[in-house]
Amino acid sequence: MSRARTAAHAGMVFTAALLVGAVLAALDDTARGAETAGAPADLPDGAPPAARAAEPPLPGADGWPFSDTHFPRTSGTGRLHGGASYWTDFLYDDHGPASLAGISRPRVGFIPPQGVYTYPDGPAHGNGADVFRTAVGVDDAASYWRVDWTTLADPDVPIAAWTFDRDADAATGVAQWPAGAAVTSPGIDTGLVVSSRGAWLVDLAGGGWVDVVASGGRLSVDRAAQSFVVRVPRDLLPVAGRWTVRMAAGLADAQGRGFAAPHTSPGVPSAPGTTRVYNVTFRGVRQEPPVFTDGMTDALVALFQELAATTPPFDRWGADGAGRVVTGNFWMDDHQADKLFAGDVSAFSRTVDWSRLRARAGTREPRPRGYSNRWYVTDLALGHGVTGDDSPAGDLRPNFLGRIQPYALYVPHDVPAGEPMPLTWVLHSLGLNHNQYGGLNPALLRRLCERRNSVCATTLGRGPDGWYFDEAEADYWHVWRELAEVFVLPPRQTVISGYSMGGYAAYKLGLQHPDLYAAAVSLAGPPACGSGARSADGAPTYAHERCNEDGATGALVGNARWLPYRIGHGTLDQLVPFVAVEEHVQRFDQQGLRYRFVRYPAEDHAAFAGQDRFDAVIEGLRRPRAPRNPGRVDFSWYPNLDRPAMGLRATGAYWVKGVRARDRAPGALAEIRARSFGRPDREHTVARTGPTPVVDPLVAAVSTLRWRLGERPGPRPLLTLDLRNVARTAVDMRRAGLECGKVRVDSDGPATVRLDNLPGGAQTVSVGAGATRMRVPCP
Repeated sequence: MSRARTAAHAGMVFTAALLVGAVLAALDDTARGAETAGAPADLPDGAPPAARAAEPPLPGADGWPFSDTHFPRTSGTGRLHGGASYWTDFLYDDHGPASLAGISRPRVGFIPPQGVYTYPDGPAHGNGADVFRTAVGVDDAASYWRVDWTTLADPDVPIAAWTFDRDADAATGVAQWPAGAAVTSPGIDTGLVVSSRGAWLVDLAGGGWVDVVASGGRLSVDRAAQSFVVRVPRDLLPVAGRWTVRMAAGLADAQGRGFAAPHTSPGVPSAPGTTRVYNVTFRGVRQEPPVFTDGMTDALVALFQELAATTPPFDRWGADGAGRVVTGNFWMDDHQADKLFAGDVSAFSRTVDWSRLRARAGTREPRPRGYSNRWYVTDLALGHGVTGDDSPAGDLRPNFLGRIQPYALYVPHDVPAGEPMPLTWVLHSLGLNHNQYGGLNPALLRRLCERRNSVCATTLGRGPDGWYFDEAEADYWHVWRELAEVFVLPPRQTVISGYSMGGYAAYKLGLQHPDLYAAAVSLAGPPACGSGARSADGAPTYAHERCNEDGATGALVGNARWLPYRIGHGTLDQLVPFVAVEEHVQRFDQQGLRYRFVRYPAEDHAAFAGQDRFDAVIEGLRRPRAPRNPGRVDFSWYPNLDRPAMGLRATGAYWVKGVRARDRAPGALAEIRARSFGRPDREHTVARTGPTPVVDPLVAAVSTLRWRLGERPGPRPLLTLDLRNVARTAVDMRRAGLECGKVRVDSDGPATVRLDNLPGGAQTVSVGAGATRMRVPCP
């Protein structure tokens, strides 16, 4: 392990302390594309339009004569197709090397990258040298060398350098890369330097440069595709045999022929002679694991644990938690940062077998088991690159703006390909990102994913502080669609979970769409944005209008009639007052709704997050199943949360659909209480237990409310609807178990009720304030 990593991670104690302080200070202070008939069948019925619109295609790259659609979706993987070799890099991993001066400041949120390079203000948009994808192809006349950028607002910003070991022998050739990249890899003999200003072949032994374009080749710079493609005639660069190929990127100098001096985080100087590379591709998915260790990591972790054992609040993290502060690979750049500091990038390469490319060999899309990062394309046009927050407390606005967005995925090892696997969401905390649980909570992922044979996913949410509103919520639904395209997901077995802000999402998203989930797990989650300490309604104390207007989930708790919650919280929590959560649990209890509440008397917020000891909350979760057609539906929603341009809207629940409110002002609430006596629910009595002390492995007290089920009454041909602030709604009568009978509607104002799936066709009735009675005749 490099000295840089040792020094950098030894400083993690101080950075983590600043992180906790920053969190405390921060909290104190036109519809989306048309729904398509081709939407995945595994998407549940009640998913909003954002989950059902087709993913937009990326533009084809100018000058690339091969397929544009065969790049792998998993970062750190490659495949072959139709004469080309395709590779996908990690996203937002463009941080350069580690440094003896310590780790860098986070670009956004509280999780810093391992590398310390940043960008100058201006056209780089905070992301200008980030490689998204690369590809190599060959035809009878030429070879083709392609790089796609995550951000290409200004094509003059990045530069890419390829190196070739054409005899695949590290003992021949030279080591030093061209264009002032200041990295090495033994055995290379030829370089290809590419910027918007030109492409040059470099004889690395002799030092000669050949202008590819002036010699009959071509450079295509495509701003729409965000790509550079170089066509090199085969008489200029003969291609045969098996080559070892590498590629790295940075900022271009004024002439476009060399790497410019990097920018570094404030207070972290760039030592003379250090690399000018921001990003090295061809790092395999297993080379950047979520927990990164190497030969000296054990000793470093032991030292960190010893220091943390006497440093509050880290003394409560436990040995595993303290070690993960060192080893968490939150931006998938730890291995890259170490190697760039050392200056030797020979570990990162791809073999190009020209005979296989000429034979147009093909390989399957890689779908690795275990942990990985994937990407998808969004149709939300938000801008370019990475931007900071307007407020140190966060602003609920997107930070990662581009059309390509990453997410984390865990695929269990023991389920055969193509077999059904339930989906479990594990949504990230305030200030963190999609790799939070891979880096900090591998035991939680083992329990939720591996042991339950469940696919698990964590979204980036466009940034660390979106609170799963607007663009951050749209990101969630877009990822759900992508997962349903790839896996067989039983639509009635989805579980939603998360820690802190992710725990809030388990309330917000779970209660907004209760029919989509079989269970919800909130770990240290506030009932509203921020702390949610106001006892009357669970309203937030967070100083943001979206949270203050529509962020309190207390008014939505009744939606959980068929959605059991598991809630875990530390009584010493500094950020989310325990009393607010306890009052929230009381809302469940008073309405007789099922829950499992685990109190941790010795746990706070930050230390609890890193201990990875949530066993008492998760115990017995297994693989629950949501009802499809219950007899009673209670559904409340905040109409102001609808964002038609993003495909976000309330969709109702179960057999109550097509909901719209009259008053859609901020803070307004709409409510439907529906009951079908044609599909009666089993009677039940409430059974409470606890608080029961447990040590599993943390000291805790468990309280539960369960249902003891009794007999099911006989059916009657009756439907009742109680409407508050409802402009219109629809009832799927077939799913409600009714084909005729009485309908009783009580409303506080004018509303339209449509009765769908009747034997004689749909019927629509307009009602006014008060009671309306009607009869649907039997066929």
